[in-house]
Amino acid sequence: MPLKIVRRKDTGSLTIEGTIKLPDGSRQRVRARSQSDELALAREEATALEANILRDAWHGKRRGARSFSAAVIAYLESEPRSASTKRRLHRLLKVIGDVPLSEIGQESVIRARQAMQITSPATIRRGIITPLRSVMNCAMRLRWCDPVHFEIPREPPGRTRYLLPSEANRLIAAAAPHIRTVAMLLLCTGARMSEALELEWRDVDLVSGRVIFWRTKPAGHRRVASLPPAAVAALASLPRRDGRLIRRADGHPYADRGREGGGQIKTAWKATLRRAGLDPELTPHDLRHTWASWHYALNRDLLALKVEGAWSSVTLVERYAHLMPAGHEAEISAFWGIARYSPDYLRRSASALE
Repeated sequence: MPLKIVRRKDTGSLTIEGTIKLPDGSRQRVRARSQSDELALAREEATALEANILRDAWHGKRRGARSFSAAVIAYLESEPRSASTKRRLHRLLKVIGDVPLSEIGQESVIRARQAMQITSPATIRRGIITPLRSVMNCAMRLRWCDPVHFEIPREPPGRTRYLLPSEANRLIAAAAPHIRTVAMLLLCTGARMSEALELEWRDVDLVSGRVIFWRTKPAGHRRVASLPPAAVAALASLPRRDGRLIRRADGHPYADRGREGGGQIKTAWKATLRRAGLDPELTPHDLRHTWASWHYALNRDLLALKVEGAWSSVTLVERYAHLMPAGHEAEISAFWGIARYSPDYLRRSASALE
């Protein structure tokens, strides 16, 4: 029986109704709101809908016909995903809508950016393009859609923020105890916030002065970092030695938002900067830049810095070669609690790269 058009008495809108006999002998009931209230257009829509249902029954769903929500579910179920990834995908699904995969493209990025009021190229890439591309790549591997290309916005060149040893001392002095622990760990190991907040005590060796970070880049790789004496002393003074090393002021671990730029400590961090009289634009990630510039100032070895900091290429660490002004080597060594060019510390640092 062909589909027919019915006009609702209460609203006057048109509805497509009927039953379609499929090639295998089964029947599919159809009842859908027409996208137009003009009878001629509604009839064309009903004819196209019936043709699509029969085509899918014969040949399977066409590429791009499945919904964006189905692709999101498939991506989330393919392997465990973090809470932050789930939140980003939920926001994207809300602003883009449950459209067919064939409609996902650069326009989807623009629509999401406008709806979420995002202007920063870095945030557009991290909050929209990266999760959207991951979902579409998963759908492509399932043969649900064709490859989709997204234009990556270019970030304007900006200066790399870092601290001098004297400024780092002011930061530590002004920080609350739980923030002081985070800051010392970042300044002494170059850890990312995600690495620091997920660090477990079982991966800390205070005797040999090493920590193992697991949530590093590329995903799934481990990074062994040396702990200078100052960091060993700071961690040894903590009241507990089980579970997560970094904890909130109330003693509980931080929530899983480790890839969102240190937002877990945002309020306390801003207060610390204010008390220390430091640049209010400084972020926890800038302490990784600080560690890198100090590391090169003492060791003058870009390859060692690349490996120990888990960067993907030497090119990415070249910016640290001339970042730190000369003459601060003694202050850096004093902050880390090592004798300048200490053979023992450098030997540990080199072995951590193996």
